[in-house]
Amino acid sequence: MAPLEYGGARKLRWGILGTGRIAKDFCAAIVAAGDTNEIAMVAGRRPSAAKEMAETYGGRPSTVEGGGAYEQLARADDVDVVYVATVQVCHKEQLLLCLAAGKHVLCEKPMCMNAAETRAVVAAARVAGRLLVEGHWTQCWPAAREARTLIRNGAIGELVAIASDFSYPNKIDASNTECQNEVGGGASLILGVYPICAAMRALGKPEEVRAVGARAMPTASGYVDTAAAVTMRFAGGRLAVATYGWAGEGAQQTTMTGTRGRITLHNPAHAPTAFTLEVQAGQRNAYSREVREFALPKHPPGLPPLLHPNSEGLIFEVRAVEETIRRGETECEHMPLDASMHLAETMDTVRAQLGVAYAQDGLRARLAARLAPSARARPPLSVAAGMAAVLVGALSSAAICAVAASRRG
Repeated sequence: MAPLEYGGARKLRWGILGTGRIAKDFCAAIVAAGDTNEIAMVAGRRPSAAKEMAETYGGRPSTVEGGGAYEQLARADDVDVVYVATVQVCHKEQLLLCLAAGKHVLCEKPMCMNAAETRAVVAAARVAGRLLVEGHWTQCWPAAREARTLIRNGAIGELVAIASDFSYPNKIDASNTECQNEVGGGASLILGVYPICAAMRALGKPEEVRAVGARAMPTASGYVDTAAAVTMRFAGGRLAVATYGWAGEGAQQTTMTGTRGRITLHNPAHAPTAFTLEVQAGQRNAYSREVREFALPKHPPGLPPLLHPNSEGLIFEVRAVEETIRRGETECEHMPLDASMHLAETMDTVRAQLGVAYAQDGLRARLAARLAPSARARPPLSVAAGMAAVLVGALSSAAICAVAASRRG
């Protein structure tokens, strides 16, 4: 891949695939990075939604209904990189479309519904020679990057354990897309990827994973997990614990413990603006403490308010992708493709233990989910009801994607 040079009027040209809340916040980040970035096109299943976003943040809107809007974006000659901000059930199809058209892609987490889908899009990106990045923005934040540097330089000794939480109250019912099995809902893929990714980026691929949690069935398509605690064992006996869920407000911190101290990313650890460095001072429970704070970037004046906490920090992700493309590289150092693959494999393991399976996992996995330990204390479904739920979940991802997109606007 040839580098894209800085200079002149040649900015990195973004296409936005999706018109939901996170897409709007990401558009604001591109505007904030407008010295070297610009929005070229916005694509949505409803032309009116695409038109409204384009008028607010820049670029031109797609002009056709449904999935044709995404094809229109993929074919656009004036788009260098596409930001995919749709629901995860749509990701595989859309990523393959954009990569086949020669576009670089930044995809919102999770990359896909499962490891098999992730494996397919990673292979396509490598064949195409185009950048593909899973949007784990936490890894791009200055606080997280500096914490990693301190650990790498031995500031807290050898890293031995990580504890990370991402929990907040959420409505658990059929009206909430995040709780719909058919679109890849559930706390694991919505929340759990944050603390689990934090542990894996620091410690590598786990050798053993154990998950316990709670689940519910808001829609007939299948269970979703609503809370979980995941323990992971890594090489050398190092450990990590990730907790997440929708029952209440958690600590939302990440603590990385070493043999000589610890670093704690403050709440919200998934979008951190501060951390505390504690180094042992000669005896047990005696530490020197230092708090390091990092200012949030400024939200561009004149734009609508942001829709997610600390979304100003999406500019760090914009810059990371831009710098990678301008260097002519096809993987981002903050979230390499192997890291996305290992994360997807781990999330498959977690979901299987929690009794959550999607249509994309196959019929055997969906039936096995009914027998998972987390399900045994619940009243059993009748055979007819159980099979009906499995069959509902077997709807094609394309059909479900269309329905999900219409709900999200």
